[in-house]
Amino acid sequence: MNQKLKSMDMIKGIGIIMIIIVHNRHFIMQDMSGLRPLMNYGQMGCQLFFFVSGFALCYAWEHLQESQSRVPKLLRFVLRRYLRLAPGFLLFMLLHFGLNILLINVLSFPSGFIMNRKLPGILTNIFFVHGLFPDYINSVFPGGWYIGTAFLLYLTFPFLYGLCRRLSRIHPLCMAALPILLLILNIFLLGWIADMPGHELYLGNNTFLYFFFTNHLPCFSLGIVLFFQEKKNSRFCARFPLAVSALFFAVTTGISVYWFLNPFSETTYALLPSLAGLSAYWLAVTLLHIETCQKTLRGKKQLANPLTNFLARCGRTSYGMYLAHPLVCWYGMKALNYFLTKNNGAYKDLLLYGLLLAPSVFIVFVMGLYVEKLLTWIDHRLRR
Repeated sequence: MNQKLKSMDMIKGIGIIMIIIVHNRHFIMQDMSGLRPLMNYGQMGCQLFFFVSGFALCYAWEHLQESQSRVPKLLRFVLRRYLRLAPGFLLFMLLHFGLNILLINVLSFPSGFIMNRKLPGILTNIFFVHGLFPDYINSVFPGGWYIGTAFLLYLTFPFLYGLCRRLSRIHPLCMAALPILLLILNIFLLGWIADMPGHELYLGNNTFLYFFFTNHLPCFSLGIVLFFQEKKNSRFCARFPLAVSALFFAVTTGISVYWFLNPFSETTYALLPSLAGLSAYWLAVTLLHIETCQKTLRGKKQLANPLTNFLARCGRTSYGMYLAHPLVCWYGMKALNYFLTKNNGAYKDLLLYGLLLAPSVFIVFVMGLYVEKLLTWIDHRLRR
């Protein structure tokens, strides 16, 4: 695997922990908790995944170009992406289906996630087209909008890759126009959809239009842009001043958090994913700079301390953690809240949340390791 993907593992590790931070407060944090809005910013961990996906898919696409096969490259690419995601997703969707029947229909126990069990919803999720259906994008699988959106982004990747390659040949700065153009088109598209008569779609946080794949295309394309910047100039990140990239990361993150906490209009939610993606871009430039300099000074020695190693390991098992984390963050927290509030019981929500966060991350990490091992075994069997 390309060495640069190791820094991307750290970014994915940060992303999955951000997602656990926001989802772990389900059923635990009360509405009056002052830190709840800030915790909700953890949802931007998905932007880190979209950014890294754009970067990493470039290696997968170029690997397909080198391989010899009679199957068209585009078909192989789409099939490979589906087979990488589908086994785990379908396995856990079946698990949620069984848990819903057991908890709701058999035990009459409050379920952490109430699954939409309608056949159209299940079928759209099986084929990863639920990102096009408001009723099914996030109601069949907990946090399932991410997969529905990600797969649609994957379908746009060959076009974006080819366009970015052409722009890089003209001049590297021309590539910067791609995310900007995608952002402008997205704002107009979402505004046009929201104004269409005969439906109730609107742009807001955690709405269908927020989840819609065009709202995340600029962030996704930034990963592709960074790939070509590194390819065109193998030391782009190393030569970019560390203090400047760190400052840009801090500024874009600060503005992103501020807008998230203080949205100025509906348009905020068409800008936030791109701004969070820009923050991910500068974080990647910063980490790649540090990693490259460490290699130069210490030979093959990488970023090596317990925290960065743990983040990188979380990144490498992030898909398994994503699949497994609802068992803790939805079902587990719902059950805990039920027993703690039974017979008019009460608890200090912020204290409980703080005590549970680190153990929850560790439990999800361990579960993710075993899920990834299972998915790796399935993947090897499918490749035979």
